[in-house]
Amino acid sequence: MMTSLDPVDGIEVDSDSNHLVMVASSFEPRSVRAAELIEGNIERVVIFNYDDTLISEVGQRHARKIETVLRKKSNSVEVLGCQVAEPFGVIRALHTYITKEGLVGSVQSVILDATCFTKLHLLLLLRFLRQWLQIETLQICYTKPVIYGTGFGRTLSFGIRKTVYLPYRQVEQRATGTGLIALLGHEPYRLERLIQEIEPNLCVILLGEPGYTDDMAEYSNTVNNHLIRRAEYDRHYRYETVPVDDIGHCHEKLTQKLADLHQNGCGHVYIAPLGTKLQALAVDALSQSNVRTKLSLAYAIPERYEYSNYSQGSSETVVALLNGQTNEPKSGIDPIPAGGAVVTDEDVNLLLDELG
Repeated sequence: MMTSLDPVDGIEVDSDSNHLVMVASSFEPRSVRAAELIEGNIERVVIFNYDDTLISEVGQRHARKIETVLRKKSNSVEVLGCQVAEPFGVIRALHTYITKEGLVGSVQSVILDATCFTKLHLLLLLRFLRQWLQIETLQICYTKPVIYGTGFGRTLSFGIRKTVYLPYRQVEQRATGTGLIALLGHEPYRLERLIQEIEPNLCVILLGEPGYTDDMAEYSNTVNNHLIRRAEYDRHYRYETVPVDDIGHCHEKLTQKLADLHQNGCGHVYIAPLGTKLQALAVDALSQSNVRTKLSLAYAIPERYEYSNYSQGSSETVVALLNGQTNEPKSGIDPIPAGGAVVTDEDVNLLLDELG
């Protein structure tokens, strides 16, 4: 995994391999940036249009612009619709496209613009590409915003539609305790729901520091202060900081916290990626590690996002090269209940049948 995330002025495609570019349109201005930076003749492009993107006029405009830009660079552009609140919608849409085009086993490399996929969809896509398509090269690009809406008084999301728990590893441990590692963002109520359902014996909360900007870091510290202070008086909580944009360092910290939870009797650990997309890539790296534990992804899907002023502008674009195909056996991507909460989705069994 490449952890040096220097800003780039262009993103080159590998013309010697069968490659696929994937991008999600959004109401955020930065959703267009990667499409503009990609250079060369692109063999295949898949554009995901989220349903909430197409609600707004600005979202429709960004979707049209992305498609126009990429059609000038590729003769094969597919536009796929998907629902932001449906956990497996992106996977199902991509699987249908790949099956229809007969691409299983033929796509060698993928450029995935992680900017405007939800973190749940991003992590599922990475897992799908490795385990089902056996991709050799995964190049991830990400464009930072100038500022999030929280910087000028906006709330990023509202309510919780459902919670989803997905197993990464099912290795049994003698320890019976439950642990939770949470990367904090700007929406503490989403973590509070997960804590309520999981009821962890130990909870490690990781605040991003430094932030993309001083204002973002200050807001995150303020809005999560009640969780941070809980670690001062509640022995069931731990608090530390972790970088928001250093994948390698974040992965090391997650690995360390996972080991600490094991030593404290937690045999089943949940991880909640509520911070940045780059921190989510560190979660993906942790899922690929040879850890001896039951490890599950925990995610709270909002009822809706703030689509008028979620973020402003486009800051730097960075690129990371992730590990490609894995020889691990498929482990199923069905949700599991936590703390007695029923969180299964009606589409899971259909999805497993589709994926074989």
